[in-house]
Amino acid sequence: MKARPSPYAEDGRIKVAQIIGNAALGGVAACLLNYYRFMDRGRYRFDFFTYAPSSFDERLKALDPQARVLTVPRLDTRFYKAVPALKKQLAEGGYAIAHSHMTTLSFFALRAAKKAHVPVRICHAHSTFDRQSDHYLVKAVLRPFAAKDATHLMSCGTLAAQNLYRKRAEDAAILPNAIDLRHFAPGGEDAKAALRLSGRVLLFVGRFAPQKNLLFLLDAFSRARAREPLTLVLVGAGEQSESLAAYAKALKLGRDVRFVAPCDPAPYYAAADAFCLPSLYEGFPVVGLEAQAAGLPCLFSDKITPDADVAQNAVFLPLDADVWAEAMLRSAAKRADGADRLREAGYDIRLEADRLSRFYDRALLDAGLPL
Repeated sequence: MKARPSPYAEDGRIKVAQIIGNAALGGVAACLLNYYRFMDRGRYRFDFFTYAPSSFDERLKALDPQARVLTVPRLDTRFYKAVPALKKQLAEGGYAIAHSHMTTLSFFALRAAKKAHVPVRICHAHSTFDRQSDHYLVKAVLRPFAAKDATHLMSCGTLAAQNLYRKRAEDAAILPNAIDLRHFAPGGEDAKAALRLSGRVLLFVGRFAPQKNLLFLLDAFSRARAREPLTLVLVGAGEQSESLAAYAKALKLGRDVRFVAPCDPAPYYAAADAFCLPSLYEGFPVVGLEAQAAGLPCLFSDKITPDADVAQNAVFLPLDADVWAEAMLRSAAKRADGADRLREAGYDIRLEADRLSRFYDRALLDAGLPL
């Protein structure tokens, strides 16, 4: 007698709904794609729920042509439309797992998943927030309810877990933002020459968004550049693209600031002398790991968790432009063993990807679904 096919699987693969919102840029989408690339895709299939089409869609299709990208209304501004729309799509898709990466907005995402009778519902904390954060009051109001409909808790690190889950932080499974360490390596003058760079080069990679505090970074860079020749490379795009370009022009930084569209940042890590991340708030920054894998000393804001200094080559600075200017001029040398240190600490995606599959396996057993 043939086994009855599971309503939660298709072509032999268990269906997982990854709810990520804005997939255009950012570490969450990159982190998930890394895990999906190296985990057992013969057992699990990821579908991604996003706000709009983006270049992420093409990268996913190149990895798995059967994986789908579905769009939903914004959970932050149109939750009254997003919840019923997401419920309908989750119910029709027959998902065994709904994995929400929306921080406090997971309240809405997981409410939709519960209404759609998705058996495993995971709330995943990817960042911290405080009174300086965007939309702090809304986040503070939603925080007690973020994991209300979750069956399992997950976090990128202990600080993010404590920030979102408070007294339940110890219940959260920690899934490190592991990366492909083989893709990042230290470089020298040849790496700079390949990108038409020279001299001392500072680098930022990520979204051009208020959270990243890039207007502050330009201000600090202007002060450092007034003392010595420097180049700042900003790789990314986002809502602040125009204002950043305008501010760089107002500061008369000229070609000493290079704006680079989103791309594979590995060559820029290899060419840089230091990495800068002056964020107002973060969870566990993937770009910080990539920079350390390439051997770069990192200048982090003191709003970032100290755990991010995996390679022991970072400094955590207060958000004072003069302090940052001094650090830009005097940061440490590159490390040749950055990737080795990250591997020892558990951040090699080739070794860690199976952990997510095993977590899903256990969660399904908890839900009474030994698929």
